[in-house]
Amino acid sequence: MTRHSLPIAPAQLPSNEGDAGTGGVGRLVRRSDLAWLWLDEPGRRVNTLSARLLSAFEGWLAELEQHPPAGLVVISAKPDTFVAGADLEELAGLADQAGVLALVRQGHGLLLRLEKLPCPTVAAIHGACLGGGLELALACRFRVATRAAATRLGLPEVELGLIPGLGGTQRLPRRIGVMAALDLLLTGRRLDAESALRRGLVDEVCDPPDLEEVAERLARRPPRRPLRLGARAANLVARLPGLRRAIFGPAEKQVLARTQGCYPAPLRALEVVARGLRQPLPRALETEATAFAELVTSETARNLVGLFFLKKHVEAEAAALAKGAPAVERLGVVGAGFMGAGVAQLAALRGLPVVLIDRDEPALARGTKQVGELFGALEARRRLVGAAATAARGRVVPTLEMADLAGVDLVIEAVFEDLAVKHQVLGAVEAATSERLVFASNTSALPIASIAAASRRPERVVGMHFFSPVAKMPLLEVIHHPGTDRQALAMAVAVGERLGKTVVVVADGPGFLTTRVLAPLLNEAARCLLEGASIPEVDRAATAWGWPVGPLALLDEVGLDVARHAQGVMTAGLGVRFEAPPPLARLADEGRFGRKAGRGFYRYEGKAKTPDVSVYALIGWQARPLPAEDIADRLWLAMLNETARAIEDGILRDPRAIDLAVVFGFGFPPFRGGLLREADRRGLSWVVDRLSALAERYGGEALAPAPLLVRMAAAGEGFHAGR
Repeated sequence: MTRHSLPIAPAQLPSNEGDAGTGGVGRLVRRSDLAWLWLDEPGRRVNTLSARLLSAFEGWLAELEQHPPAGLVVISAKPDTFVAGADLEELAGLADQAGVLALVRQGHGLLLRLEKLPCPTVAAIHGACLGGGLELALACRFRVATRAAATRLGLPEVELGLIPGLGGTQRLPRRIGVMAALDLLLTGRRLDAESALRRGLVDEVCDPPDLEEVAERLARRPPRRPLRLGARAANLVARLPGLRRAIFGPAEKQVLARTQGCYPAPLRALEVVARGLRQPLPRALETEATAFAELVTSETARNLVGLFFLKKHVEAEAAALAKGAPAVERLGVVGAGFMGAGVAQLAALRGLPVVLIDRDEPALARGTKQVGELFGALEARRRLVGAAATAARGRVVPTLEMADLAGVDLVIEAVFEDLAVKHQVLGAVEAATSERLVFASNTSALPIASIAAASRRPERVVGMHFFSPVAKMPLLEVIHHPGTDRQALAMAVAVGERLGKTVVVVADGPGFLTTRVLAPLLNEAARCLLEGASIPEVDRAATAWGWPVGPLALLDEVGLDVARHAQGVMTAGLGVRFEAPPPLARLADEGRFGRKAGRGFYRYEGKAKTPDVSVYALIGWQARPLPAEDIADRLWLAMLNETARAIEDGILRDPRAIDLAVVFGFGFPPFRGGLLREADRRGLSWVVDRLSALAERYGGEALAPAPLLVRMAAAGEGFHAGR
């Protein structure tokens, strides 16, 4: 058997018995007594289970049923994708459950026919095998996956408010057991090839050059095999009600604790798996199909799928801006604190050599240690191994000397949020580097123009606002001031893309977009506390509305000292509406900076977090009931109000980018589709009326309806009208 460094295109394949093209999305090729089904949707970077591909499968299966081969291999001609999942544009275009059911039943019928072929069938997996792609692979009798970094297997539908719709809820537990299957179904977790092998999801793993050879060997195995351990365990769960309760009861409690009941898909997944295990596969598939159709047409799924398309739009905008940017071969990071070390580690992981600088040996040692720990965590999870791990670690060069920045193309400054300190660093960097250097400040609030004012080359100064922790948070806010050179901006965006970030480009101003619109929410939470709601009541009202953490807990994570500094910057630039309530300054004055100090609104002991009741006496608090609905609405409407003002100031006007930024930057509830999408859903007339009522009841400039909202409500407009 000829071996190839990557799966070769079907047009190149030798054929002894001819080939059959069907539907223009792949080819069925005969080689000796085996059939090779090469999937290749033209004009697309990845394969998806589109209606066109399903239609082509009809023809391929008819050919295979009429002339059965000795074995069948299903393989992709795409360089780094098997099948990436369903065609979401097609799904989003289906308006009613009947249309969804028809499509799903067609897919179920095809995969049942694939399962019943009288020959061994093999899914040869290289690259992404997700959602419907994994469901296709599960309908084959054998699976082999490559050890390539691009190879990931999973059922991430729950992230879109859905459940698997092509048999995944039924075939997966029958394959790997109920507990292991629920872990994947309820989290959307992706597995590499070795992890998939350990769980029994694939039968073999191999290096990419050996994929076809291993697939051919599996395709010549006897078609029957003993029942796997996972299938036996699933049968046991189906027969024993007590065991079912022991598995599904705690799983449901965990889902509700994690989602606050705001996301119906995980609960439906539990229900469909539990019911399906007690049904023959065809009936179980119908149970799955019905639930899938209901979820696809739900508002939650529409909003989550909408965010998927918002992400594509924003990333396309960034790619267009970054096109033609000069290549960055080396990166400098000045400041080896928590953020700087995080940026350096991520850049090295993504293949960029990094010069990491700090002011003295202890500070640099702490940063270097953090970089090592971040790499160590990846190695412990086997996300980075062997020579790749050694190479990544070696890309970070710690130093105390600014002269070592010579030859660096872009420097990211991540020092303390103090304008004088940033000016000092900027001067030292410019003295050590060339005229073409781009200087990017990782600041969360300081206007970039004020930083650039100290530069010899202000047009080469931009902002790159990362979010903590750097490796996990997907958003990067890139900020340009009025004099920023377009090429410098393009370089910053291109580096953000290389780091794997979703880049939102915004205009300059105190707090930019994300810090500016988050600050009113945090201030409003503090006001609710001072007005008589307890710490848990404020945070519970927020999490019940869908926020991942409450605002007071978030303040503890950010640090009250950091928040007070940012609010000071925005108060100076934007007015008194950003002033924090004075009693809260006492917390920072007492050293209650939050988690890093062991106490803030909460007290932290190890992993335990409890409300710190001593805060109440410190701020002169007296209990008074506040409706949870009022608390929740004050939080998000204060944010919306400031967002409207930021739009009028020209900070960012694209509602799609704004909605993505608030979800990716600080966790606006994704199931609501975004801040402006939620405002449109409620109606801007409702928004203005509710703000007016809250402002009259509780006072405060933050709740007085912004002029833009008033004008749009009067005109009957919405932010996403026509989109």
